[in-house]
Amino acid sequence: MVLDVRNVTKIFRGKGKTRVIANDNLSLQIKEGEIFGLLGQNGAGKTTLVNQIVGLVAPDQGEINLFGKSVLESPERARSICSVQPQSQVPLGFLTPRQAVSIMGKMRAGKNYNPKRLDMLFESLGMGEWADKEGERLSGGARRLTAFCMAVIAPGKLVILDEPTNDVDPVRRRYLWDVIRSLTKDGTSVILVTHNVLEAEKAVDRVAIIDKGKILTKGTPSEIKSSITNQMRMEFTISNIENIHVPEWAIATHQSGTRMICQINPSNISDVIEWARREVDKGVVVDYSISPTTIEDAYIELTSKKVVVSS
Repeated sequence: MVLDVRNVTKIFRGKGKTRVIANDNLSLQIKEGEIFGLLGQNGAGKTTLVNQIVGLVAPDQGEINLFGKSVLESPERARSICSVQPQSQVPLGFLTPRQAVSIMGKMRAGKNYNPKRLDMLFESLGMGEWADKEGERLSGGARRLTAFCMAVIAPGKLVILDEPTNDVDPVRRRYLWDVIRSLTKDGTSVILVTHNVLEAEKAVDRVAIIDKGKILTKGTPSEIKSSITNQMRMEFTISNIENIHVPEWAIATHQSGTRMICQINPSNISDVIEWARREVDKGVVVDYSISPTTIEDAYIELTSKKVVVSS
């Protein structure tokens, strides 16, 4: 077992008697070579848990063991084992991505530093055009990718990535997921911390959904989706909101402008398609799609009992 978190609680105390329970009796385990997702909105308690895993913050209750040894007893060891990309942007100043990543590689790997790995990372992520540009002149996405490379240039046995795709363009996001998956080939484990539920579904082996400091559920994406609902999702665009009437087969609906989403029972698929085709012929529905329930649907059902439109 790479990481074993058992019954961890962390409370931050404010002025007077106020207190915030950031982590509430959390337990999870991470295996070798696994990508484990911590999913939740900002303020859910994800980063607080990460800070305890690497020994920057001590839990008020519970235990955290990294490769069988207590993080609380040896926080320095935990930080030597883990590579972390923080949620905040890394200040590069006048350093170029090449210089910043090279410095980090030499610090972590020492004599074992391999500059060819830097070239491989930059090529895999399409960073050639930025490699030698001063940090102050880089876009947010380029700085984010640089911070990712700094975390994985000489990766520890556990790599923790806190919102790694923020500000990154869609093309390089795909490259980034490929590189993250390649990290696990030699047994490295990855914790992916994110609020982008749909994106994470395609990348993780297992996931824990966190809300208000508590783990609501955990398992593989398939397990989480099947444990919540066996419904399907229909999304469609309407030409005029006043003309639309959704039949009774719609279990739940949500509207965002001219875009609508419905949860439907798989047994009603034929009726749904027939209705959609009629509405398209009448010019009421512009386009539509039917797909399996996503992990985002499960997340929303667990946290707020609402259905939302994918972004």
